[in-house]
This record gives sequence, structure tokens and C-alpha cells, in this order.
Amino acid sequence: MRKLPSRWLLAALSQAALSIPAAYAQSTPASVVTLSEVVVTAARMPQDPSLMPQGVQVITAQDIQAAGMTNANEAIRWLGGVVGRTDTTGGRDQTLDLRGFGEAASSNLVVLVDGVRQNEGDSTGIALSWIPVSSIERIEIVRGSGSVLHGEGATGGVINIITSKGLAEPGGSASLSLGSHASSDAHVSIRTVTGPWRFQVHANAFDTDNHRFNFARQERNALARATWIEGASQLSLQLGAQSASGGLPGGITPADFLMDPRKSYKLQDSGQSDKGNLQLSGETMLGDWRIAVDLSRRLDQVDSKYISDGYSTSTQTRSSRAGARAWKEFGQGTWLHRFLAGIDAERWTQDRDHGVTNVDQASEAVYGRHEIELKELGLKVHAGARRTVSARDLSGSAVGSLAANNTSWDLGAAVRTGHKGEIFSRLGTSFRLANADEFACYLYPGGPACPPVTLLKPQTSRDMELGYRQSPGWGQWSARYYRSDLRNEIGYDPLAGNVNFDPTRREGIEVDATAKLGKAVDAGLQFAHRRAVFREGSYSGNAVPMVPAQSLTARLSYRLSETRRVSLTSQVVSAQRITDDFDNSCAARIAGYGTLNARYSATFADWTFSALVNNLADKQFYNFRTRCNAALKSVYPEAGRTFNLMAQRRF
Repeated sequence: MRKLPSRWLLAALSQAALSIPAAYAQSTPASVVTLSEVVVTAARMPQDPSLMPQGVQVITAQDIQAAGMTNANEAIRWLGGVVGRTDTTGGRDQTLDLRGFGEAASSNLVVLVDGVRQNEGDSTGIALSWIPVSSIERIEIVRGSGSVLHGEGATGGVINIITSKGLAEPGGSASLSLGSHASSDAHVSIRTVTGPWRFQVHANAFDTDNHRFNFARQERNALARATWIEGASQLSLQLGAQSASGGLPGGITPADFLMDPRKSYKLQDSGQSDKGNLQLSGETMLGDWRIAVDLSRRLDQVDSKYISDGYSTSTQTRSSRAGARAWKEFGQGTWLHRFLAGIDAERWTQDRDHGVTNVDQASEAVYGRHEIELKELGLKVHAGARRTVSARDLSGSAVGSLAANNTSWDLGAAVRTGHKGEIFSRLGTSFRLANADEFACYLYPGGPACPPVTLLKPQTSRDMELGYRQSPGWGQWSARYYRSDLRNEIGYDPLAGNVNFDPTRREGIEVDATAKLGKAVDAGLQFAHRRAVFREGSYSGNAVPMVPAQSLTARLSYRLSETRRVSLTSQVVSAQRITDDFDNSCAARIAGYGTLNARYSATFADWTFSALVNNLADKQFYNFRTRCNAALKSVYPEAGRTFNLMAQRRF
């Protein structure tokens, strides 16, 4: 691990000031607030986050509301400390990067909604803006490999968004936000109960001109759910839909960014996407076993028109997923056993440019996990394994097929120590397969024909983690060291296209803390020092591009009274290498940046009013640049200072 530069130590100290009250709490036990009990379900069965052998963070609905987060992606970044990268379509779904996977970040992270996988089989990223923020009960961020439970592409970790399923009291809310760049965000939510049935409906309309020319964006989202609960059994049916359209301004040069970051060379390019999501899930008891079944069907249509370059693209994606699992607890005396077994099946197809190219993917998997807890010793150990059989076929303008089987495993242990602490460690393996964009190609009018299909080998990784966490009276904190040694990492090299890289490594240190100080102050801090390098080959010793060495996220919420609150959130991200700089020869970098957001909210009876300022210091920055050559249009600027006013009525 490299030593942190002194400027980063200064930045860490200045940002940690937001969490200074945590130290004060140790001397004021009278102000201690008992932390609410939480359960983590990313383990595919409800589980107390204590004695879990990996980094676990839970963001509650109260956290989201207090900080004024408007969507799930925003909450994950600002409250979970996850580094993001701009959405080049103008939407609110930034690319999320757990543990430094750079341009392939979205393919090394699994995102779930109510336990159902949302990742698509291509590089389009993970859409979360269709999930109404008012429906979110909590967000679980589990850092580190999740391949045994969730399959391929989980080397970086797993994020599980849990919605309320209509279990809250009947009622609802309506809100309207108005802000900079002609932005408006209207939302309505209704909940009702009839006997054993819970119903909820959410609808959202979002419009903005955005911060660049030809960057206007329009989104319409809707979610409806019916949940039946009777004794130990429940059944839930959910239907979600999103329609989004907007301009695609493309990149600009570094010189353009300095002179006018609003500039666009593509004033007529545009994109349209329509998504549909149907989920059916159920749980019941069968003897001593808890049985759960999840079924999902997703449809996604994306059309893009690149007028300035004279071509257009169209993709229609269909995915079907089914999973079943069963778990039980058994044991006597101080020994407690928990056993989980499950199966997953997936079918994913994509039609590119109306039949020019077709990608067909299928996979089946069986997995199991056994935990043993020795209560008197405060010790829990587990072992798990997963067998995956998969096939991917390409037809049309290019032809190819790939069959890949994999066995993943993990072992872990956690033990309680004095002063409400826990030491934990885990070892395991993970993997991922080439996605559709890495497996196929587009045909552009006037462009070259698709090259012969390159059958990329599966990416594999050996993963380890060692950490400590503690829950003192003022809150909780944890620190972790992790390392993943990858072989055949799948990525894009501008000199060779989609390739299997020579061996690489991800390692780092993560520290996070939250504090509840009486009824007035909540504070949080997440710090990460990460290293991503090539271990062998022509790039040996070089840093992997698009991976910031450090990031620091801090938040502070102060309740002025029972009805008024002020919240601050801040994130600092260090410099990172430009996307194509694999040989580390480019003198330029994506510069480090730091931003600060401030929010004031007040509640009167059933009304809540808030004022929000993002990027308070009006920092001009970008976090995505695709080429070192300064003459190329490769920079995608972020917004400067923005304002937002919101009014919400509960009923």
C-alpha cells in the first residue's frame, strides 16, 4: 500500500470535522441514543449484520429523508460513500464503483431490488431512478465478493435496495421540487390496506434542461405493488415502468471545459429508453424450512440517434430470472446452525439494430451456505459454494458461442471481542463473464464490418478481507483491509479492443463510522484508500485507469428543533488516470475534486419544506475523460452550483 500524500491527510482532517461530535459523544453518555435494530437480506436470508465476515453498511429511510436524497443512486453515493461517475445521458443513474474497477465498474457489482438482480447483460449500467425514493425502506451495501450467493459479476460487492412492500400505515404523500436549469420533480405516493392485502402506487415526473446545451432530460416513472400477508406467508407482485428521453451532447475538449463547460458539438443527437419491470416474490414456511421464490421479467428498449455522425443504434433487451431458496435454523444449547440452499436461472436476449446482431445468454446455478454460531464464545463461521453453468451465443452480422462453467466458494469467521467489538475475516473466489458489449459489436453505416468474435475467457478472482468493527455507546465504526487478485480481467484496451488483461490486483483500506449524539446530531464518515494495478505483463506495475486512490465522504445532520433540521454532505475524490492511459504515460489526469451540499428543512403539521444547494462552492470539475489526447472531445463536465426548493404534503 502506498503512503497517503500529505495533502490528502489535510483533506481528511478537514472533512472529518463533520464528524467531530463523535468524539464528544464519548464524554457525554447522557446523550447516547440506542441504535435501531437492522436486518441484512443481501445474504439471501434475513440476518443480523453483527458477526457477518465482511463490510456491511445499512442506509435507512430516516437517513435518506434527513439528508434530502431524491433517488437511490444519490443515496448510495452521498450516504454510502460509493464513488460515482457521470451519467452521459443526462439521467440520475451515475455509474457506481465499489473497490476500484474503473470503466468496468458496473460489471463487477451486483445491484438488487428486493433481492432480485437488476444488472443487465451489457455495459449500459444499472438503472435505479425508476425506484421511488419514498418507497425505500433501507439500502444495504455489502462490500466484497458476493459470487456464492449472487453469481457472476459480484467481485466488488452487492447493493440491495429494500422497498417497504406497503407495510407502512395507510396514507401517502405528494411533493413538488423546482430548481436550477429549469428542473422540476413531482412525486405522488399512495398506500392502502384491505384485509390481508397492502397496496401502494408511486408516480414521478422529472424534467430538466441540465447544465449543458442539448442535455435536456425527461423521465416518467411509475411503480405499483400488491402484497398479501397471512401469518408466516406473504406474496408480492410489483410492476415498474420508466420512460426517459433527452439530448446527447457528447464530449468536449479540455480547452472547451475551461472556456465554456456547457458547450456541445452534437446539438441534434438524442436518445430514448423505455423500461418495464415485473417481479413476483413469495415466502412461506414448510415444516422447519423457510421457502422463498422470486420471478422477474424485464423489458428494455433503447434508441439513440447520432445525427452529427450519421448513424443510429437500437437495442431491445429481454431478461427473465427465476430463483428459489430455502433456509432453516437448528441446533441445541450454545450451538446454532443455519443452512441455506438455492437455485437460480436466467435467460437474457438482446436484439441489436433490428436483427443485425443478436445475443443470447443463459445460465443456471445451484448454491449452498452453512453457518455455525457458538453463542457462548461469540463466534460464527461459515462456508459456501456455488456451481454455475452458462452459455452465450452471438448470431447475425457476427457469429460465435461461449460455454463457461465456474465453481465459486468462500469461507469466513467473525468473533466478538471486548468493548463491543468484532474481528472478522473471509477468503473466497469470484468470477464474471464477458457481457454483450464485450462479446459482440455494432455495425455503423459506412464503418467497418464486425471483426471475428473474440471468445474472452471468464474473469476469475481470489479474494480476501480482514476487518474490525465496534459499536460503542455513541454509534458504530469499522475498518477493513481487502485484496482481490484477478486473472483474465475483462476490459477495454483502446489499442486492442475488448481483451483479457494480464493479472491485476485490487487492494485497499476502508473506514466508516456513524454517530448518533442525543436527539440533535447525526454524523457519518466513509474513507477509502484503494490501489488497482497490473501485476504482470506489458503493463506490470502500472495503475489501472479510472480508479481514484482515495475518496472521503462525510455528512452531518443537526436538528435545530423538533421541526427544523440542517444537513451537510461532502465528498472528496482524488485524481485518477484517464480511461485510455494503460501505460501510465499521460501527464494529464482527471483532477481530484471536492464538493459540499447543504440542506435546510422545516415541518409544519403535514407539510415539509426544504431548500437544497448542491456543490455549494461552485466547483467546476469532471469525473469522466476518455482520451489523453487533448485535441479529442473526451471530457464530460459535471454541473456547478445548483439550487432546489421542495414542498411535500403527507396525507
